Amino acid sequence: MNKKKLLILGATGMAGHVAYLHLSETGKYELATVCHSGKIGTNSYELDVYDTQKLTKIITVEKPDYVINCIGILIKGSKTNPANAIYVNAYFPHLLSKIVHEKLPSTKVIHISTDCVFSGNKGNYKDNDVKDALDIYGMTKNLGELINEQDLTLRTSIIGPELKKNGEGLMHWIFSQMQNKELNGYTKSIWAGITTYELAKVIDYSIGENITGLYQVSNNTSITKHDLVSMIVQEYGLPIKVNEVGGVVSNKSIENSSRTNCNYSVSSYDKMIKEMHSFMNQHRELYTQYLGE
Repeated sequence: MNKKKLLILGATGMAGHVAYLHLSETGKYELATVCHSGKIGTNSYELDVYDTQKLTKIITVEKPDYVINCIGILIKGSKTNPANAIYVNAYFPHLLSKIVHEKLPSTKVIHISTDCVFSGNKGNYKDNDVKDALDIYGMTKNLGELINEQDLTLRTSIIGPELKKNGEGLMHWIFSQMQNKELNGYTKSIWAGITTYELAKVIDYSIGENITGLYQVSNNTSITKHDLVSMIVQEYGLPIKVNEVGGVVSNKSIENSSRTNCNYSVSSYDKMIKEMHSFMNQHRELYTQYLGE
């Protein structure tokens, strides 16, 4: 039986590198990667996403069965360079889908979206709720979602380690606070996301079950940022005191999509964080900034 071929875009990013490592370790796939800078894996390309000619060539040469788009401009970058966020987050996913379907009609795109398409004013968002975010990041990610019968958009919120030293994610921020010995954990900020390792498992499942359209991913249990941060601090044995602070009221918790063709069960927060830690230990050489030498 021939292995499915996957092309992962953004493969050195927070979501992309974990997806690459996990999917390659399943032994089920042949993988190629595309990175903004640097390379990962034995079949890897460097690419500026504005270079559509090179992107098209990579797709036609590699002929993947799935293109997994892990490229995205985060909140900080969206604020400082809105034009770039509009291109990368909003326009590029649709351009990618168009190129893929023109060159390889049976190939599917898996696109990673975010709970930030919602304002956070009410919480427990269903996948068909109005996407009411008004900030540049939320609005561009909203426009970039691929909701059709061939592609798949996974809408969720992620935490996980990063390869770059100046990471932007929550986990990187927690570890960067070790010198301060304390940090604030917000009790009024509600979260219902997953780890990047759990996301990699969801991608694997989605390919196996041929899921398309929009799939909102959560374990249907929300947690405060204070409790989430405390859980990470405890799991990794960090010498950090977590202060209980109210903070800004925000509830972007999402409900898992109710679909007859999808029986994937997202793990508990405790299990996800323990599995993430175990995964990092297995790839310790990549995570010395978190785990030490």
